Amino acid sequence: MRWFVLFTLAVLLACAIEGVSPKAFAGKHNSSDCTASPAAPRTQFRHTRSRIIAKVGSPRHRGVDLIAVEGDENQTLGGKLAYTKTDKDLEDEDVVVFACLGKRWRSVGATRTDDEGRFELALTSTSRLPVGMTDLYAHVPGDGSGVRFLGFVAAKGESVIVSDVDGTITSSENAVYRALFGIDIGHQPGAPEAFAQSGKTVVYVSARGDQLTEITRQWLAAHGFPKGPMRLAKSLATLPGKRTVALKSWTLDSLRVPIAAGIGNRASDIVAYKNAGLTPDRIFINLPEFTKELRVQLAAGEATPFDHYADLRKALRR
Repeated sequence: MRWFVLFTLAVLLACAIEGVSPKAFAGKHNSSDCTASPAAPRTQFRHTRSRIIAKVGSPRHRGVDLIAVEGDENQTLGGKLAYTKTDKDLEDEDVVVFACLGKRWRSVGATRTDDEGRFELALTSTSRLPVGMTDLYAHVPGDGSGVRFLGFVAAKGESVIVSDVDGTITSSENAVYRALFGIDIGHQPGAPEAFAQSGKTVVYVSARGDQLTEITRQWLAAHGFPKGPMRLAKSLATLPGKRTVALKSWTLDSLRVPIAAGIGNRASDIVAYKNAGLTPDRIFINLPEFTKELRVQLAAGEATPFDHYADLRKALRR
């Protein structure tokens, strides 16, 4: 409960700022063939309330990264559009989705947000994204704002690495509090290199609320982590323990892409990866932050512990 209270307070306090300055995350970023935003037309909002909301505060949009498999009949793109410090939903408004194809932005369709500001767009037939990683952009015609996100289509037989974020690749479990206020936080030594040398796509999974999507994406890029799709919780915060296990188990089950290895730092990570069918030699647990919590499971051989990411380089390449 103490963790939940602290996290909630931190998020509420973070709402006192409009966003995170890009300068706070200066560093190495993943390249893209489409560096600028799409040159898309602007129109008027459908509703007066939307125009008012957009004038009151800055956009807090986020995309939900696509994770699909070659041959899927449908690829569903989605995200959430919101404004202001209180994350006010942009309801019943148009959104146009672009994909970076052939080194330029191309519109792949338009849709409309629901009463929670969320949108979905199904791609079928020849409109589907190709195998690999594709940059996506959700454009709001009402004011010209928008947000980048990713589309990942795995080739048949391709497997991915799944990694938890807080404490697993960040310097500590609670370091996210500093990031909420635009203060850069450290990463686990050797983690970006180990992931990059694996030759596999990394899916970043976290119990963080998806309000932190852009903070998380910027942090990963600034610290040199390979570009990869993310999965965050829709709720503001997810309690550690059973709720985190349920969230991550559902997330892993919904990936539909074979998982070559799962990396975490908590007992809940071991349970979630076991539920996904991973064997102990493919579940890697970063020590020493939660050694006491993990004592029983590690003694029972339910996962493979490690102290430094250099120890994982060969294992992740398998």
